[in-house]
Amino acid sequence: MTAAILRPATPKDTPALLGFLAQHEAGSMFPMHNLLGHGPKTENWLFQTGPHITGYLGLTADHRLMPQAPDADWSLVRPWLAERAIAGLIGPPAQCKALQHALGLDEAPLRMQAVEPGFSLDLADLILPPADGFRLTPLSADLALVIQWRAAALVETMGFAPQDAPLIAHDQVHRWQAEGRHRILWQADQPVAIAGFNAQTAQAVQIGGVYTPPALRNHGHARRAVAMILAEARQQGCKRAVLFAASQAAARAYLAIGFRPSHSFALILFTQSQQVAA
Repeated sequence: MTAAILRPATPKDTPALLGFLAQHEAGSMFPMHNLLGHGPKTENWLFQTGPHITGYLGLTADHRLMPQAPDADWSLVRPWLAERAIAGLIGPPAQCKALQHALGLDEAPLRMQAVEPGFSLDLADLILPPADGFRLTPLSADLALVIQWRAAALVETMGFAPQDAPLIAHDQVHRWQAEGRHRILWQADQPVAIAGFNAQTAQAVQIGGVYTPPALRNHGHARRAVAMILAEARQQGCKRAVLFAASQAAARAYLAIGFRPSHSFALILFTQSQQVAA
């Protein structure tokens, strides 16, 4: 029986890696997005048994690990990551916990640890809410407001300290503007919500950055913003969408526009980056 190995991926491996990740698309949008060159620079490894790719591991430029290896021997990873700084793990929950344990990081102080339910949608089944009086616009002159919204979202949903969130939000929103994948929802002349894509391939998008200010909630703005931006993507040939719900209210909103439960997603963020012991 051929033993599995873990080795660094090379550019020649990219087509085969994308093919492997496409088999696990709902939980692999971040690594696929990055491999396609759309996201942050990522260091990549692959698990291989004989000629077959059986798993993937990515380490982003901001030190977050992204596993997608359902049958991995995680003990193979530690030698490759010894003395590396790890800020967190993002991916399938069981894999993230097994990898965290293999790296000796079970007791690392946490800023956030969450398992969010995932949802998938064939865009042919998208349900569009009534949109009379509403419109979407790209991010342009409204960046100051969007930065305020994003900072509030970082504190509310990702555990960032209020004093740290504005600078992080500033950088994220300016990147969103450059990438062109986020939209503001307006009701008449009032901005009421934001939604966008935090990962994208030729056939699928992953929804991210959804936010409605507290005073404007319970009016269906988030679901309307998501549905309208997905309608745009469908017109451009996109076939599928995935997302994760940070609350029961968010889950209800996504179910209302056609999403169905599909998978779970873990987000483990350390209070500060942890060095993997050799």
